[in-house]
Amino acid sequence: MFKQALDKRHARGKPIQVAFVGAGRMGTGAICQIGLMRGISVAVIADLSTERATRAFELSGYRREDVVVANAVGPAQDAIRQNKPVVTQDATLVPQLEIDAVVDATGSPELGARVALQTIQARKHIIMLNVETDVVVGPILHRMAEAAGVVYTVSSGDEPGLIAEFYDRYAGLGFEIVAVGKAPSSIGLFDRFATPDSVGEDAKRLGVNPHFLVTFRDATKTMIEMACISNYTGLVPDIRGMHGPIAGVNEIPQLFRPKSEGGILNTRGVVDYARPLKHEDGSIDFDRSVTPGTFIVVHTDHKQIQEDLQYLDVTGSDGYYNMYTPYHLVTNEIPLSIVNAVAFNHPTIVPKLGLVTEVFGAAKRALTAGETVEGAGGSSVYALNDLYETAKADNVVPLGLLTDAKLLRDVRREEVITYDMVELQTDTTLYHLRALQNSMNLQPHAPPSLKVAAE
Repeated sequence: MFKQALDKRHARGKPIQVAFVGAGRMGTGAICQIGLMRGISVAVIADLSTERATRAFELSGYRREDVVVANAVGPAQDAIRQNKPVVTQDATLVPQLEIDAVVDATGSPELGARVALQTIQARKHIIMLNVETDVVVGPILHRMAEAAGVVYTVSSGDEPGLIAEFYDRYAGLGFEIVAVGKAPSSIGLFDRFATPDSVGEDAKRLGVNPHFLVTFRDATKTMIEMACISNYTGLVPDIRGMHGPIAGVNEIPQLFRPKSEGGILNTRGVVDYARPLKHEDGSIDFDRSVTPGTFIVVHTDHKQIQEDLQYLDVTGSDGYYNMYTPYHLVTNEIPLSIVNAVAFNHPTIVPKLGLVTEVFGAAKRALTAGETVEGAGGSSVYALNDLYETAKADNVVPLGLLTDAKLLRDVRREEVITYDMVELQTDTTLYHLRALQNSMNLQPHAPPSLKVAAE
């Protein structure tokens, strides 16, 4: 009913009004996609660079001279009522405006927490392209949104949303879900110890921020996104940091099965990832790899179903099958989550099970007492994931809380960062939300227990 909902909005002359916080590459792509659609419109873009935000509007079909730059509620709201696109440098302004939904496309755990909290307090839907925030405080934001009668959701298009949609489909059809995962092309150059300097040339060639590229090369992004999926599905990392074998379309259903059946898994029902196959010259073999898409390995003992899947040439054997897509449309499909939230009050993927899996940091190099940790994408730490209960017992610090933390003692290379090693920044929204989340019993289907009120 996606198109029908938009057609009705268009016919009524009341398009869904959306605001974007962040006009980087991902945000700009989604803004341009919305520019092609009927029944939905980007009303506001918040970005520290007014030029970057203005250019995003211009690329999506607006005239530069029609863009209104406003950093106060009054002028911004007046422009929206006149159907003029608004650019602001103040992200806190956005939830106060007459819009239907906000998309956080920043990737900053702290800014994402503030934007999401303020949006929910304003009783507007929040769509997170910011999984970095979700794996730290997603459960409490989800419950606050429920209490406020709005939707908190991670976005469609990106791997977590795409895998969630596949999981719902095949689990709903009665298949046993053995493993779900992603196979990004960036992981073909996997380097646990990548730094902004080491990826600098590649980042320049690709036109991306080197810190952003680091999170892909060192698997930090993969750890985060698979934890997000775990917190929705209940599927778990089989080992700390997951397996991440080199595997293509045919190898995935052979490897992602129990060890007792010739695979690598200790148990069924896991989140993981695959590194792509390569040609002799070192380039990625996109024909035989899932890259840059996602996969879901299903199992069935039913002989008729097995016969049907074999007849339909589904990849797999012995009851294990690879349902995959060789791409994910991270920018293009964000509008799916926006419309589903506004028109149907339906989230794409939320941490409905609380934290099943935790994401935390390990040292990329020997770190010295007194140093400040850079957080994700830097030269200090890479991410790992593990069961939440295991991580809690080990006293590890959630990755998002490590940004700007001060080390209290020396840390060995590859040593996991624990609370006793660091002095955290405690004056952040992220920290306070996590502390509140820790104090609550966020079990599945527990009734909302938060009152949403302005700070």
